[in-house]
Amino acid sequence: MRKERFLLWMLAGIFTFQAGMFGVGVYFCSINGGLKACPSIGQRYEQTFNVMIATTLALLTGQVIKEK
Repeated sequence: MRKERFLLWMLAGIFTFQAGMFGVGVYFCSINGGLKACPSIGQRYEQTFNVMIATTLALLTGQVIKEK
């Protein structure tokens, strides 16, 4: 139970971190010319987000399977 709780907190941390980083990225891109300066910001955000979430969920489900 302790590891599951840690991984769920990690997942929450990932969501928070990603939201913060996306906000900072959008802010600096808007200052420097909008989408012309950062045309692939959405794609980069999606790729990073997917990898972090998939890793955490894999660790979480792997722990659950191991316990059964």
